[in-house]
Amino acid sequence: MKLDGDKLNNMEVKFWDAYISYFYSFKNFYIQNKNDQKVIQEITTSLQLLENEDSILISASPGDLVAAKYENDGLWYRAKILNIEENNFTVKFIDYGNSELSSNIKILPSKIACYHAMAYHCMLDDVDHEEYIISIENDIYDIIFNFLGSIEVIVTFLNNEETYLVNMKWDNRCIKTFVNNIISYGITPKTYETLKEIDQSGAKMIVNLIYTQSINEFYVETENSKEIQNKIEHILENEINWEPLTEYKIGKMAIAKSLTDNRWYRVRILMVHDGGECTCYLIDYGVQDKCSEFFEAVGYLKLAPPFIKLCSLHIPTIKKKKKLFESLSKSFIDEMEQYKHKKMTIIIVETGEPCVVELYVDDFNVAKLIEPIPVIVFNVIHMNVLTVQVNSPGRRTVMNELSTIKTLNPVEKPKYCNIYGALVNNQWYRAELKNKFKGSMDVILVDMGSSIVNVKKLFQLPKHIQSVKYLTLRCSLGLDERYFCLYKLKLLCNSETEFMMIVFKNNNVDGHLIHLFFNDEDVTTIIKKH
Repeated sequence: MKLDGDKLNNMEVKFWDAYISYFYSFKNFYIQNKNDQKVIQEITTSLQLLENEDSILISASPGDLVAAKYENDGLWYRAKILNIEENNFTVKFIDYGNSELSSNIKILPSKIACYHAMAYHCMLDDVDHEEYIISIENDIYDIIFNFLGSIEVIVTFLNNEETYLVNMKWDNRCIKTFVNNIISYGITPKTYETLKEIDQSGAKMIVNLIYTQSINEFYVETENSKEIQNKIEHILENEINWEPLTEYKIGKMAIAKSLTDNRWYRVRILMVHDGGECTCYLIDYGVQDKCSEFFEAVGYLKLAPPFIKLCSLHIPTIKKKKKLFESLSKSFIDEMEQYKHKKMTIIIVETGEPCVVELYVDDFNVAKLIEPIPVIVFNVIHMNVLTVQVNSPGRRTVMNELSTIKTLNPVEKPKYCNIYGALVNNQWYRAELKNKFKGSMDVILVDMGSSIVNVKKLFQLPKHIQSVKYLTLRCSLGLDERYFCLYKLKLLCNSETEFMMIVFKNNNVDGHLIHLFFNDEDVTTIIKKH
């Protein structure tokens, strides 16, 4: 695909196989389209023929396109002049993105100048934390610089003008995952490839939950965990001939003593400090700690898998938007708290660390339990006292069929707990008998948030409509009324407005704590007082 230097062609192609041609930071890097590689090679080959040609520029100005020699490798590349000081030129190599000093420039042949710039200026989405870390940790920066410069990535464009806002994937995972693996767990790309060999994709195992940090970080014990743990701890407690660690670098696996409890652990180094201390990730316990007295991990200590497994939940149907993801993590943590004493089953979807897994409790897929649920909101008494009706496919079918019914046969003696038809304001609803009075009765409109109305008659429903289940929940948004407007919430809620709901704390007594989204927007932002 041909592009100009400033704008993607109407976003006709939103996904590229690409290479990172130069990396300054997550908010300042350049990519090349994989499809442009042949042209880039042809340009580079042609430019080397200039070495023996007398085509030195007599005059040049900032903004001119030229051929410039890159001093690091002695080769010629296309470049734009940025600045001139005496006989030195600051140039930007337009097919790679890096800017350098060059004292050798020549006229760029027109047949080569006509190609568009092959390097595209990009920034990653949502990487403020990662950007800060690499700005203060040179070793992490070097690992990421070398890693990104050696791989092919899939780039998704989020806008169509430079600087392009993008997401990137490698090995079917978001680049941000690998960066956080390095920062939080010391899992360098080399370590990642080694860890992928421990498990098999599709493997199924029974596990116990240890603790849950988020959807992307929870820990389980496998049935073999105790045996592995006993063997590791026996070696750590009894081995006396340790080989001192000679290389201290991020991601290095070692044996070290915790400064917290003076016990020996298998660790990966995260940060190196003065005085022989390092911040480490304790491989078998999933926590960070400062350690000292480092030795080489050899034999079983090097090869044995962690006796607790770091996992990430497989949720393919849910886009991990930041606000939505935070709510889903809260929901997941609460859900896991309820099941922490139960046996669980994991199926490995993607190997590596974290392992991406499907997680089952009592044969229920946990991702399905926590995914956003379509609901209608009724009876808004307070932003922390409201009723939601699950807007299931069954409910929608029932409401559609009721809207087409003209007449129903009356029931002479309706019974409690049965579902009937009720005519309210010339509209049919499903209703359950609540109280009988002389000449009338109170009924619960089961598909309308269990609202209670008074009617004189009930009617026989078709059996397939009568048997459709319904679910109504008492809920709370957990908001401080000083900062949010109840009137705005009531305006938003009606019997036709569908929200997506995430339950992030189950509470059958006082009402489930929920988060609502309307057209992908957090409802709290809509009802906030200005």
